[in-house]
Amino acid sequence: MCKPSPATIVNTWVVNMNRPLVFLVMALVLGIVGATAWQIDTTLALGLGLLAWLTAGIGILRTWRYNAWVFFCACLMLGFTLTTIERTAIPPHLATLNGKNVKVTGEVVDQPDVRADGVYYRLEVKQLEFNRETLGEKCILRVKIKGRGPVFKYGDILALQGIVNIPDPPGNPGAFDYRVWLTRQGIAATLSVRDAKEVKVLDRGGSFIFKTALAIRDRLEKIYDQTMTRTQAAILKGIMFGTRGEIPPEIQQAFNSTGLVHILSVSGFHVGLVVVLVLGLLRLCRLPARFTPLVAIPLLLFYAVMTGLGPAVTRSTIMAILLIISHHIGRQQDWPTTLALAAAVILATNPQNLYDIGFQLSFVATWGLFYITPKLLDLWPGWPRALALLVAVPLAAQLATLPLVVLYFNLVSPVSILANLLTVHLVALIMLFGGMSLLPGLFYLPLAHWLNVSTGLLTDLFLWLVQWCNSLPGAAWYLPTPPWWVVVAYYICLVGSLELVHRIEWQYKLKETFNKLAPDKTKARFALATLVFLIMLTAWFMWPVHNELQVHFIDVGQGDSTLIITPNNRTMLVDAGGWPQELVTARGAGDHVVVPYLHRLGINHLDVLVLTHPHADHAGGARAVLEAMDVGMVLVSPYGLSKEDKVDDGYETVIQKIKSKNIKLQPVRSGDMLNIDPAIAVRVLSPAEKIIGTRSDANNNSLILKITYFQRSVLLAGDAEAEVEEELIKSSGDLAAEVVKVPHHGSGYFAENFFSEVNPQVAVISVGANNRFGHPAARTLETLREMNCRVLRTDKQGAIILTTDGTKWGMQTGK
Repeated sequence: MCKPSPATIVNTWVVNMNRPLVFLVMALVLGIVGATAWQIDTTLALGLGLLAWLTAGIGILRTWRYNAWVFFCACLMLGFTLTTIERTAIPPHLATLNGKNVKVTGEVVDQPDVRADGVYYRLEVKQLEFNRETLGEKCILRVKIKGRGPVFKYGDILALQGIVNIPDPPGNPGAFDYRVWLTRQGIAATLSVRDAKEVKVLDRGGSFIFKTALAIRDRLEKIYDQTMTRTQAAILKGIMFGTRGEIPPEIQQAFNSTGLVHILSVSGFHVGLVVVLVLGLLRLCRLPARFTPLVAIPLLLFYAVMTGLGPAVTRSTIMAILLIISHHIGRQQDWPTTLALAAAVILATNPQNLYDIGFQLSFVATWGLFYITPKLLDLWPGWPRALALLVAVPLAAQLATLPLVVLYFNLVSPVSILANLLTVHLVALIMLFGGMSLLPGLFYLPLAHWLNVSTGLLTDLFLWLVQWCNSLPGAAWYLPTPPWWVVVAYYICLVGSLELVHRIEWQYKLKETFNKLAPDKTKARFALATLVFLIMLTAWFMWPVHNELQVHFIDVGQGDSTLIITPNNRTMLVDAGGWPQELVTARGAGDHVVVPYLHRLGINHLDVLVLTHPHADHAGGARAVLEAMDVGMVLVSPYGLSKEDKVDDGYETVIQKIKSKNIKLQPVRSGDMLNIDPAIAVRVLSPAEKIIGTRSDANNNSLILKITYFQRSVLLAGDAEAEVEEELIKSSGDLAAEVVKVPHHGSGYFAENFFSEVNPQVAVISVGANNRFGHPAARTLETLREMNCRVLRTDKQGAIILTTDGTKWGMQTGK
């Protein structure tokens, strides 16, 4: 018998599946992925794309059913070509203007994003001027105008001046890559503007439809601002229009932890409610059924434009429109084809949407609702239908999105199903009452205020339920970032398990295979051994035993934060970084860098937090760490606990936070030993007593720690300066270490013989790029170079991760 060719196999498969659009969208996706992996010249990509479609056109003249492979290749090349064209390269003149002050004229092409720290705009550049030279190449900039001031509108043509910034790649492994995100949004760089008062509106442009829709949205949002409390209005604007910039960070975090963040982004849930409300109103108005699509579809499209046309909104709007049309013409909707059509429209418009997290979660969740929900309902035949649906729908969405949520956010939320069950009908009521207040609010604001009293009470109840779910023990767990193959394996196992439960023939074949593998007498033992193996495999993946000492010098910019993971998986964080004013605001390196770094490693608990001294660049991130996870003990320097000690503003707040959480606060001194893990020794070398009268008492009272694991050792020297280093040389005979965290970010103010006494092989300098202090000093670098010591810097290498089994060192860097 002749073996069929690949083309014949593809043709037969497509004909049998009766869903050619699904097949073609798969090709489109492969083309987008291919163009991302292999970048080629745009002209070549266009040529190949035209050739593929010309071949497909010839194929149409024959028979589609026998030319499926030709169309597969054509759609693959379409994805490849569109991605190549859409990929935003930084214009040459912008690369040279990084960090420079420029004058820009451009048009606002999207809804402004109002946040606590300023307003963000998407600006299409018409003209760019630097040193009186005009550069005409067009591009898109993301403009941040700091502070409070007038908010400019979509379509405004602005003249402004600011600093161009092309973000650097992330310094820490797995961190959010802002530069890649901008590129996928079609944005070439960012522009920072100091004050809105320095911006001039030259003219107004933009699409009439978009301008009208966004102007109506602004007017409707103001009704909430004027008739509700600030928090209530922020939540309602998030629910109704997807505006999230004004939601307080702690509330945003509660939504993330409870798996309810989708409620604050307009998605299928919101569009579905809008469809129900629109169709209900049309029926109430006794509109003839034949006119329903003519009224409902424009209203849905207008709502989609008003909420920003994000991937989730576009997907749900397309599917809702197709549902209305199919119902109108009396045809049953095929959900895989509908989902594929929505994906095709979104990806053809912007292929980079494939990498948008919202796009991926929206489509995977929808797949889960249509595919998993019916199979779960079949498992509970005795349940009341309403109760079964109430449980099956959120469970299906959770099962479908779980690996992606872990992949991108490292988050597992056991309370997610409970939280969704408690709030789903409440959100519908909030949307109903909130929507009812808008029309009267346009004409008579006091009436909207009266209606929104009920809306506010419902919103407060909703927030209380979210906070309550978030306060439950184990509400959120963070897991290490899984490799891509684990995500693929999860979906294979999920689909395989569901199909196995529902397919008798699969069960029969599995039983037959099991009987062949295990004789009757050993079946129970074989099954038990298989179960134990799977449990051990899962435990090994979730909680690996490495028997190594890991030292992570986290890239926090101009500051210090070092994570120690012991051979027995105990954790110690020495300092938490800190940006200017972070001790006061609790926003900066802690919540943006350190906490996400710990979560990516699956760390939910710190055994010890060490604050070496009371400066913001070391202790600033501590409040975010204390809020984000349990901490067993906090070790501090004796300096900073007395009123006469000079500490940075906000350090007292950190100490009070530790005490309020009933965490053990322990000042330590020279000679103290920390028994965190019997496999390692952690010894405090300094300070012996509080040091007063030096150039910087806070720096010289830094805790200096030496960590030893068999023959390997690390010295963490805080911000110690020459005075205390000289004392250490005289009093301590135990300074020698193979790895040293260079004191005070590489400052030149160090004792002459300090480094020769330590005699390190590797020196790590935690320092910010282009910092105003001039760190590291040339004298420090020269001294280390003369010792043939390898110098590693977080501003150059990013995070520096050293591992040792007690005999040799391994190294990994973030850049």
